[in-house]
Amino acid sequence: MRYAQIDKNGICFADSYLSGEVKANDMILLQENDVSPLGKKYDNGIWIEVEQSQIPQQENDTEIIMQSITELELQGLEAQQERQMLAQQMTELELAMLERSNM
Repeated sequence: MRYAQIDKNGICFADSYLSGEVKANDMILLQENDVSPLGKKYDNGIWIEVEQSQIPQQENDTEIIMQSITELELQGLEAQQERQMLAQQMTELELAMLERSNM
């Protein structure tokens, strides 16, 4: 069975084939030969064209994943810099200890 899924504003954001009947307010049964209602508004049983500016833009999965990867890479770089700073401090302490023991 083919369904359109609508958001809280009635805008269709998914056109899907499902294995069985669905009873949900946000799922609208479509006929096999219906034109895809993606981006259209469902209002009292009718699909209405809407201006693209009225459709809220949602981040797609790729954008969210790429943003998460970038944040993780930045955290990794910050951790690497901190490790390098700690290693340098340890080296300086070891040198200071060696100098004191040679006096």
